[in-house]
Amino acid sequence: MAEKVSFYIPAFNAQNTIELSINSVKNQTYPVDEIIIINDNSTDKTKEIISKHSDLKIINNKKNLGLGYNRNLGIQNSSNEIIASIDSDVELDKKWLENIIISLKKNNIVMCGGNMIEKYTSNKINAWREKYYNQSWGNSDILNPSFLYGCNTILLKSYWEKTKGYDENLKTNGEDIDFCKQIKSIDNINLYYSSNSLCYHLQDDSILSLSKRVWRYHSFGYKIKAPSKKKLINLSIKQFRFFLIRFFIELLKFEIKYIIISFIVLINFIKFEYIYLKKNK
Repeated sequence: MAEKVSFYIPAFNAQNTIELSINSVKNQTYPVDEIIIINDNSTDKTKEIISKHSDLKIINNKKNLGLGYNRNLGIQNSSNEIIASIDSDVELDKKWLENIIISLKKNNIVMCGGNMIEKYTSNKINAWREKYYNQSWGNSDILNPSFLYGCNTILLKSYWEKTKGYDENLKTNGEDIDFCKQIKSIDNINLYYSSNSLCYHLQDDSILSLSKRVWRYHSFGYKIKAPSKKKLINLSIKQFRFFLIRFFIELLKFEIKYIIISFIVLINFIKFEYIYLKKNK
């Protein structure tokens, strides 16, 4: 008999992708016992879309609380020991769960992550994101990678209970890196990256949404610091270094379109961080 699996999906303003995410969980070849959707106070049609699914367990937050909080909430409300999760902009291959659960509990493996592929790379902005901010460890399995990307994972609840849980101060990213560090600190356990457990990233960025994504990643990641002039200067210098590296890589390959994207991302990053500083003085 198949072991029961709980599945949770944190969702914030996910009206363009949440339906595909939910259906991809429902269509798994391995049976899913329960599906929990955490609507993190969305202001778009996310709540309306998920409410049409009568077989879901839905949690509606009264205010936006972020990824770290919602991951803990999803796990707390899961009925089973085995808990899987995807982000609300991820679509699973139908055999994702069937493939990834094979690795769980072998060789003291208590948490696994799968291989996320960008779906809309005909858009050059998404192709740039795949090149520099992809969420995959490639096409080979890895025992104990540095961390597992939070966009698609499966874990044993009992080991989450042995940690402090996801850091609820990490609202947009970095919570996965921090949590994996906690898990790896437990004696005699392993993480695993399953390259044949496939899923697809549904985000279709504009240059503005890409720039905001990069800014959030670096400004609100696992090294949280309050806004300050020092932070603005340090992050701007770091981003300028990234730009220079990318510039020479792209120039050697005559990828002028990527040079332009890299430059706009740099300018927008500095602008977003400056505005954030001014608002939070």
